[in-house]
Amino acid sequence: MFVVPNLTLLIQDIAFFVLLFLIARYLYRPIVQVLEARTKRIQEGLRAAEEAQKDREAAEREYQQRLDQARKEGQALLDRIAKQGEDLRKELEAKARGQAEGLIAKARAEIQQEREKAVQDLRGQVADLAVLAAGRIIGESLDAKKHRELIERAIEEAEIRA
Repeated sequence: MFVVPNLTLLIQDIAFFVLLFLIARYLYRPIVQVLEARTKRIQEGLRAAEEAQKDREAAEREYQQRLDQARKEGQALLDRIAKQGEDLRKELEAKARGQAEGLIAKARAEIQQEREKAVQDLRGQVADLAVLAAGRIIGESLDAKKHRELIERAIEEAEIRA
């Protein structure tokens, strides 16, 4: 038979194993469940953080796309406005050039008319002076109409030679 040297040691061993059994049955399972629940919450939190990170990245990409689109639209608008401004400038410049050319042509026509008028006045005065001078030189009055025709012909011939 087996002899136990110390009964206290045997009772302590039995008490230890009973306590170990009770702890394993009633305390270990709830602790493991709490730990598993905590692990599960941590994993869900990590999963949620990853999803939030993905959502944030997707939102950032969408924001960047919208920003790029807005920049393109803004640049297109600026280009269109610049083109319209350039077209308007060209149109106004052409219009101003046309008006200026019209004014220059009108001024040239007026100058030509004034010149012709001055030439006609001068011819008349020269003819009158020539008739008067010839009349004084000859001492008698010539037919003014014939004399005027002669002088005008002489003036025209002089203009042709000049």
